[in-house]
Amino acid sequence: MLALLDQEELVGVSDEEALIAREAFAKLRPLAKSKADVKIRVLEQGDVVIALPARAVEHIVHFLEAMAERKPFSVIPHAAELTTKQAADFLNVSRPYLIGLLDKGAIPHRVVGRHRRVLMSELVDYKKKSDEDRRAAITRMVAESRKLGLP
Repeated sequence: MLALLDQEELVGVSDEEALIAREAFAKLRPLAKSKADVKIRVLEQGDVVIALPARAVEHIVHFLEAMAERKPFSVIPHAAELTTKQAADFLNVSRPYLIGLLDKGAIPHRVVGRHRRVLMSELVDYKKKSDEDRRAAITRMVAESRKLGLP
């Protein structure tokens, strides 16, 4: 997925930031698992209190985990238009395979000059449906193997 990173600035992490992120991750992770909204107090700013919805806490914990492990990361808006190379990297498929999917209409796209562009949101939708289809196929295969008495 590295090709995606040229759209937004890659977030790298220093040793000091990784240490801070590790400590914050350890404290916020249990709160994220509880799926509860939280309030964070910023003592250095005159005791400011910031309310965060549970979903935001979950995302923050993912970012903190990546920072703690010194893994570079990037945030890509759903409205971002990606090149076919970037889209293929996101789906972890070859570019020719992705072009085939686009040509078959499996993933909506638009053409700019001679180049195809794919919305990130369309890729996320395709990946979600593909994952669901894969899980359903595995479930059917397991049921069939049980029906046939296979180990």
